[in-house]
Amino acid sequence: MPDKLFIAKDRATLKGSQMDVITLTGNLLAEWTFETKALQPGTTHRAEAMTFQVGGKGVNVSRILKRLGSDSLAIGFAEGPMANLCSEWLENNSIPHKFFPLEQGVRPGVVVREFKGTQPETTFLGQDLPLPVTSWKATSQYVEQDRPKWLAICGSIPGWSGSWSRNIRQIAEAGTRVAVDTYGPPLSDLVKIPVDLVKVNRNELVRIYPEAEKLSLLEAITHAKKSSPVRNWIVTDGPRSIAAVFESGDKFEIVPAKIKEVSPTGSGDSFLAAILNKWPANGKYTDALAFASACATANAASSGIGDFPLPVPERFFPEIKKPD
Repeated sequence: MPDKLFIAKDRATLKGSQMDVITLTGNLLAEWTFETKALQPGTTHRAEAMTFQVGGKGVNVSRILKRLGSDSLAIGFAEGPMANLCSEWLENNSIPHKFFPLEQGVRPGVVVREFKGTQPETTFLGQDLPLPVTSWKATSQYVEQDRPKWLAICGSIPGWSGSWSRNIRQIAEAGTRVAVDTYGPPLSDLVKIPVDLVKVNRNELVRIYPEAEKLSLLEAITHAKKSSPVRNWIVTDGPRSIAAVFESGDKFEIVPAKIKEVSPTGSGDSFLAAILNKWPANGKYTDALAFASACATANAASSGIGDFPLPVPERFFPEIKKPD
């Protein structure tokens, strides 16, 4: 298979000798959005406008890292004409990326919304496409050899095998920090190894630690920290609150700024990108948490993914509490 199906922009285009972040998207999405005047079930609609973009949590994180000034490489799994279409979009948006083979092509998605209408948009997601073992191994070897500062594992990973966590352990032992923002079987396996950061929502935390369901958010995250070798934990509870516990022993409660929400899509990805962008070398986490929360809130107040204003306006910054 020609290399052009695998690689678009790669490390040679990035500045410096060590990449800041490699993001891994296990479930890439080729997404079309159709806008029509009025949605009427059971009838044929003609689109007034049509757009295309590449989705997936890792791609979103790379998009936002680019805006924040961090180098990243977005790794995904794709093959065939759809891979070329996705690669072209990523090239046009100056997002360095690398694809590993996926026989089925790329998962498609369609969003249908009214043009300046009042009906909520409708989204159709194609079937998940399980990753082949050969592509997973090739990806792991690539990351281990490249040794970025961070590997961010984002979103679902169809076809996950419990043995794959050994590859992530090897990457971490080679000197790369590992951030995990996934769910289901990958999360259950990855919290059993000493990754540097797990960022999940409360529901995902309770699925792996059911006994945390009746605890406060800070109590739940403290329980998770004691129950696993993960070095640092951040758990979100929608727009209501965020809790963080770090290997230094520091604990924080974050109360996000109140806003009129436009679209929450990409807000969790904005938080992860911002916390990696501002990760403190001196162990002082307050500024990084404040910036990450502000980026997530600003994203929720905008209609796109990562198109919030920079510098982030003060009104989006949270209240941060450090419990005694």
